[in-house]
Amino acid sequence: MNASIAELQRGFLTAAQITSSKTVMGIDTQLIEDGTYFVVEEGHEIAGCGGWSRRATLYGGDHTPGREPSLLDPARDPARVRAMYTNPAFTRRGVGRLILDLCERAAAAEGFTTLELMGTLSGEPLYSAYGFEPVERITDDRGGAPVHLVRMRKSI
Repeated sequence: MNASIAELQRGFLTAAQITSSKTVMGIDTQLIEDGTYFVVEEGHEIAGCGGWSRRATLYGGDHTPGREPSLLDPARDPARVRAMYTNPAFTRRGVGRLILDLCERAAAAEGFTTLELMGTLSGEPLYSAYGFEPVERITDDRGGAPVHLVRMRKSI
């Protein structure tokens, strides 16, 4: 996760923004406890990870303030795609797309008809290519420097 944040955001964020983004990014162990987190391995290396959630928190790791663990209603709420990271050595090899596909199928199996995520600028091209559309752009400055993020949604 740290390598993904540090390396894949270069060109999209300044060094100060990358440092700041670590305040709002990271692992959410609730996803692991819920059994909705996927890890893709190649050999003995983690190629990528990410998951989906039936909980209200849209983004942020265990350490991020403002988390909301209440359950979503699949009839009216979108499932959340969360904590997506690709090992920089495995970019452009289908890892992110595989994780998104796993998330979509699992959320649909539980009755969700829409997915939503808060993407980084570096992740936006992948999410757009997968069919997500931007619905809101925000700036999160809780880490000190403003980090630009994009809320995206996809019908499934």
